[in-house]
Amino acid sequence: MSPAVDRAVSSVLDEAVKGAVLTPETQESIARAVRYQSARIGDEAPDPALAVMLRQQGIAAVERPQGVVASDEAARVVVTEGEYSAEFEGPDSFFSAHEVVIDSFESLTTEISAMAAKNPGLRFVWRGHQDAGWGLHSSLYRRLMSERGIRLPGDALGGERQAFPDEDAMVRAEDAILAEAAEWRMSDRSGLELFARLQHQGGPSRLLDVTRSPFVATWFAVEASPDTNEKDARLFALATTAPGGDSSSSSEPVLNEVMTGQRYPFWFFQSVEDRRAADWGTGALRRVWVPPVYDPRIASQNAAFLLEGVPMFTQQTLRLFKNAENQRWRITDIAASMSIYARPVHPKKPLRRLKSNLAPLFTFRIKAAAKADIRALLESAYGMTTATVYPDVQGLSKRLSGSEWLADVLT
Repeated sequence: MSPAVDRAVSSVLDEAVKGAVLTPETQESIARAVRYQSARIGDEAPDPALAVMLRQQGIAAVERPQGVVASDEAARVVVTEGEYSAEFEGPDSFFSAHEVVIDSFESLTTEISAMAAKNPGLRFVWRGHQDAGWGLHSSLYRRLMSERGIRLPGDALGGERQAFPDEDAMVRAEDAILAEAAEWRMSDRSGLELFARLQHQGGPSRLLDVTRSPFVATWFAVEASPDTNEKDARLFALATTAPGGDSSSSSEPVLNEVMTGQRYPFWFFQSVEDRRAADWGTGALRRVWVPPVYDPRIASQNAAFLLEGVPMFTQQTLRLFKNAENQRWRITDIAASMSIYARPVHPKKPLRRLKSNLAPLFTFRIKAAAKADIRALLESAYGMTTATVYPDVQGLSKRLSGSEWLADVLT
């Protein structure tokens, strides 16, 4: 059989398998979820991704009202490729233009309380980085960056062009992961559950780990590590909606009841138009998935996952990303800093709603000198230790692999 025929046969079989996932029973589950959703939220339509799924199956659905999108050149998707700007020194410089500095546990609680009071209608999920210079990237996106040889300004040659992964590359990688999992006899799990389990075991996935507790995220940021103890940390607060948006729309029943139960994830869309219609990669809808407690860490960390497509950058939305001098960041600067659509906003500045409906991202820099004191208070006052955050054999093994516990025993 020739390579061309072999590829054609494989493609037909692949599509047949994907089509078989939506059985009559699954379609009935979708219909029930839509009815439940409609009764719960009245006139508001369900997740637009579900509407795309139904349309592909020939089932009518009420579409969610879309944000204002320009119809001219400004709305065309821009290729994420080019050179870094002269002002960009890495993700740290990108986020520092909108950060609040934390130098103690007291300042941490004060600033978080002030941000929450200033934005009473917003709900948040949180994420902590031990190094303030790390980008807000999923593990799969980082893997693809490495495969493409993406380098940050400190590592790159002057004027070197960078070509970042797009959504097509992410989906191809995920399709390969599902095929590999079948070889390991794991084809009985939904794609989303498989990716979640891989994520918890250190495997690559597009899922971005978040927590609904700011203190858990802070613990991750100040966690002891010889590689990062002397570096500033970063705490992210990601709003789940845009200002004035419906705070319930980020975690809908259909996401848990139907869209998470398929072998092939709901974001395996057939075209860019379907992705845009589903608000996948547009930044207009931030999907937060709270998984079942199939791993003890999920409950102990109050864990959730952020689900989002690779940003479909347009000239219209690129105008919103500016540095401390109010100059626009280049598209490569943004992609090197985060793989999701999020609008960095200073926690102390008033928010304004944008036509693009991008949800805001707040960031706090935790000074390296404050890490040990904050960690000690989290342990003594809130009972947060390695044993409570990682309550499993893997966590114990990691603890015993370090030198701190043995040093305490021998002294």
